[in-house]
This record gives sequence, structure tokens and C-alpha cells, in this order.
Amino acid sequence: MAATQRLEGVAAAIDRVIEYFNARKLDLPDGLFDRKTQFVINGAPFETLLGRSPDDPLILMLARGPAGYRFTIKALQHAMPDVRIARAGVQNAGDSRIDVELRLSGKLRGSGEAIDVAVPIALTLATAGQVEIADASIDGGVLDKIRQARLIA
Repeated sequence: MAATQRLEGVAAAIDRVIEYFNARKLDLPDGLFDRKTQFVINGAPFETLLGRSPDDPLILMLARGPAGYRFTIKALQHAMPDVRIARAGVQNAGDSRIDVELRLSGKLRGSGEAIDVAVPIALTLATAGQVEIADASIDGGVLDKIRQARLIA
């Protein structure tokens, strides 16, 4: 029963994040992320992608927790001005893991190329229930296109 309640609570929080995201708000449900929550994309922690030491306190402040989420979302919204996400599924994947599948869609800045891609995310939960690690996977070619579109003014 506890696993079902945990799944329902996380699914509800994810739905709120999606609602806020699609409304272009940077709000987050209380307690979903703490300041140490790590974000990973295609196996690389965000702090390793920022071009400085991943142990640099400034880099950790930008790449982790609610600040890391907001930093990343703003970059994604710039790269894809009409970006939307939708939840395709959510399921328990172990004692401390929940798997979420999102759909990311929108048009790339500059080219106007339409993107519609599945983004599976493995959430590792801490004992208290907040997300400890959010590990997303996205097609490498699509990710490169998003990175390039992010650079367009």
C-alpha cells in the first residue's frame, strides 16, 4: 500500500510540474526537490556539462535542486518557444525508484523544425520522498538540435 501511495503522490507532483511548465511558470510542488537533487541527462550529471569543475560551489548551486530545474527549463523554453510536455506514463520500478515517461514537443528556435520525442526519466527517491536523482534520457540527435537552438538569440 505504501508503494501505491508514494506512486500516486509522485504522479500528482509530476502532473503539477507539467501544468506549471506548460503555463511557463517556474513553480514547483513543495518538497519534490531539495537543494541537493541531481539532474542527469543521457548519463551526464548537469554539473559536468557547465564547463567548470563539477565540485565548484557555484556550479552545484546552478545545477542542483530547484535552481537546477529552473536553469534547465529556461534554456529549454528558449530553444523551443512553444515547448510542451505531457506525461505518457508513470510506474514503480523498485523500492526507491519511479519511472516516468514524458513527451516533449514544440518547434526549434531558428529552424522551426518540429520535435516530438519520448523522454523517459528514472526518479530515485530519498527516504523522505523527495527526488534525489532525476535521470532523463533523450535521443542524442534531438538533444544536439535543442542545444543548437538554445544558442540562437
